[in-house]
Order: sequence, then C-alpha cells, then structure tokens
Amino acid sequence: MISVLSSTGKYILEPSLMDMHHSSLEWLSTTVLWKQEVAFFQKLLDSYVAKGTSADEKKRVSHFQNLITYYGGELIDTLRKKIKNHEHKLADLLQELKGTDKEYYEEHGALLEELSAFMKTFNSFKSEFFPFVEKKL
Repeated sequence: MISVLSSTGKYILEPSLMDMHHSSLEWLSTTVLWKQEVAFFQKLLDSYVAKGTSADEKKRVSHFQNLITYYGGELIDTLRKKIKNHEHKLADLLQELKGTDKEYYEEHGALLEELSAFMKTFNSFKSEFFPFVEKKL
C-alpha cells in the first residue's frame, strides 16, 4: 500500500486530496479526544451517583448514562472506523494512480456532515451534562 505522504514520482497528488487527507487525520485525532471526554464524563457521573440521588435525579442519571454508553461504546468507534476506511480508499486511489474519484469526494463530504452533526449533538449533551453534575461536585 502506498502511503499518502510518500513520494513516488508516478503521480501528482492533487492538493484537494491532500487537504482531505489532513482533514481525515484531524477527525481521527478528534475521535480520540471524544473517547477521553466520554471516559471523563463517566467518572463525573459515577462521582455524582456516589453522593446520593433522588428519584428524579436517578432518571436524569440514567439518561446521561445511556448517552455516555452509546457515544463511548458505539457511535465514536463507528465514526472512527468510517474515517479509517475513508483513508484506506484514498490510499487505494493513489495505488491505482487515480487523481480524481467522484465517489471519494462525495464520501468525504458525507463524513464531514456526519461528524459535524455528531459534534453539534455532543456539544449539546455537554451543555446539559455539566450543569447537572456541577450541582453535587
């Protein structure tokens, strides 16, 4: 497999492909940060529960626990796999000496939209979660 960063002289790497490669690497890095954040949120929630909760608070704890489990145990990993597959397709494009592939560009745009939507949802979760746990910590 050809590395995206290797120089072979067999082809010219289009700047837009290189930009997409860098975006994908940033996205992968961001997924690592999200996983760390989710682990931190779990610890905060565990601390919150350890201090005792009312029946109403237990419902909210359950809600947050479900979201943390979903984000950390499934969604972020799925996004990460999609990004890695996207990067493998770029390597394949370079191996086949294809400079352009409409499907790859469309996939990149769809990934960007999916990550943006998740980021918006995740930020909304955090803006709801932090005030909740802050009450007891």
